[in-house]
Amino acid sequence: MKFHEYSPLFEEEGFPVAGAVAWRSVRSEYSRHASRYEEWIRAKKHGDMRYLERGLERRMNPELVFPGLQSVIAVLKPYSPHRVGTEELRYARYLNGPDYHDDLKTGLTRAMERLCSAPNVPAGAKYKICVDTSAVLERTWAELCGLGWIGKNTLLIHPKLGSYTFVGVVFTDLPFVDAPAPLKDYCGNCDRCLKACPTEALRVHDLDSRKCISYLTIEKRGPWVEALPTAGYLAGCDLCQEACPYNTKPEKYTERLEPVPVLELDRLRLEQETEEDYRKRIEGSALSRVKFQDFKRNLASTRDQDQAERAP
Repeated sequence: MKFHEYSPLFEEEGFPVAGAVAWRSVRSEYSRHASRYEEWIRAKKHGDMRYLERGLERRMNPELVFPGLQSVIAVLKPYSPHRVGTEELRYARYLNGPDYHDDLKTGLTRAMERLCSAPNVPAGAKYKICVDTSAVLERTWAELCGLGWIGKNTLLIHPKLGSYTFVGVVFTDLPFVDAPAPLKDYCGNCDRCLKACPTEALRVHDLDSRKCISYLTIEKRGPWVEALPTAGYLAGCDLCQEACPYNTKPEKYTERLEPVPVLELDRLRLEQETEEDYRKRIEGSALSRVKFQDFKRNLASTRDQDQAERAP
């Protein structure tokens, strides 16, 4: 089976970029990616994200996630590249819409159901959809499937769509014969993303989550060990992506995720918001990852930084 014959099914379900690769053809290359990931975990650069430790063995060996693995499909879905908020209060762009986990899973389920019912597809095919919730190295699979390269900021970069994309992965026992066709790393000598990070969390192809604004404002629970500049972000961070030349003019894509009214930017309203109001406001969005107390912590941090910058 050749995946390109079925890729239009994925485009029709909202994934303009899709590729596949036979597992047997990328075992050695995947092993190199997995080894680097293991070193990253051993160095404790994942911070308090203990679930990454618990899933280490499965990330090292995808056959533990899906026994009978034959092929891997990877897709990209762009999200709006427009900034959300102001210099004083802002959110990462990907948060401005419904929860991407549900959106991607729904689209991939429809695409796979159509693929499995297509002519010449073996009956009884099995698959597992992975959207940032399974022990899977999504960016690695996207790179191995030829959808882009992993840049110096550790994000997947597509030459036309940039890095403002969601990544979805499907493990399947369908026998696709596609050989690996990775794209060249076009970062070259550019280091704009590294210079854009105010906390120095980034090194070339390496991220220390413990210093990362996105980690601190979304994943980190409770008080921070030390005060770090969050650049006005209430949740997430896009600074390294904003600096990337491939994000200056991302290819237009009509089926952007529609924004939902959860990203409140009025400081007074946010400071007066109750936990019940907060939960109602973020319901159905990816912002639900951020606990109420931690959101209030983030808000206080932006206020403190704003006052410090205004001080004579």
